[in-house]
Amino acid sequence: GTALRNKKHVLLEKPVAVSAQSYREMLSIASQEGKFLMDGTMFVHASRTQQFVKAIPNPNRVHFNFTFEGDEDFFKNDIRVKKEGDFMGCIGDLAWYCVRMGLLVFSDLNADVLRQGLVKEVQVVNCELNDEGVPIDADCMIHFSDKRVLSIHCSFKHPLNQTVHVFGTGSEYTATITDAILPHKGDELKVSLDKQHMIDYDQICCHDGKALQSNNTHVQEVCMWHDFAKWAQKIDEESTQAAVDVQNEKWWGGDSDEVKAANDIASYSLHTQIVLDGLMKSIQKGGVRIPL
Repeated sequence: GTALRNKKHVLLEKPVAVSAQSYREMLSIASQEGKFLMDGTMFVHASRTQQFVKAIPNPNRVHFNFTFEGDEDFFKNDIRVKKEGDFMGCIGDLAWYCVRMGLLVFSDLNADVLRQGLVKEVQVVNCELNDEGVPIDADCMIHFSDKRVLSIHCSFKHPLNQTVHVFGTGSEYTATITDAILPHKGDELKVSLDKQHMIDYDQICCHDGKALQSNNTHVQEVCMWHDFAKWAQKIDEESTQAAVDVQNEKWWGGDSDEVKAANDIASYSLHTQIVLDGLMKSIQKGGVRIPL
């Protein structure tokens, strides 16, 4: 809060706080000071993400596998495996991205839907902790309204994999990104749309597919900084305390699309943190379902 009270806009690392309540307090300070607070999740600013979210009509299942294999030095010294550092471990580091993607897909990029209680229950069905009690490998289930589910495998113990699939009942295709968080190099990024069907009395499987291309000329980190600067500038120009409604997640007043986008992305950050809090509580309680 010090930077905000010193009239600075703040871009911060994820997870954004030790708890959702702590983040709410940070957002309240940002609101009072008329300064922007945003997390540094880069993929949400990339044009491909919007393509992916819209690729499958009526999605009801998302599966995200985000893993990398830490070496001996990582497990000995990295802040992400320290109880006094990022005590959420692979939940705070890797599941953060997976949860964020699930929120985007099931809200259809509409923050008002998100704010209406989109997530119902969370559960960590399998988890490995290190000697300090920090999660280093976990399988998670996030239950949304209308029986939609996000399943996650996040781990510091498996080779790098950052694959996300979206499925929808009645859709011909499954949408897949294999480089969801750290994109491959090149001028174009793609979303794969795959279709399989059985022929000859269900003995032979045929595959059909196509790809949606998006321009990667402006890499996602550049897009993030551009959005941060644009939204912060509009908050400086427009935000007034009279138009603020913190209880309804409107931390900055103003009528422009930019101020609305600033409030929306703050809501996505907050609700991501709420889900992470629930996952950690599930671990602490032996893997039970936690209502949100």
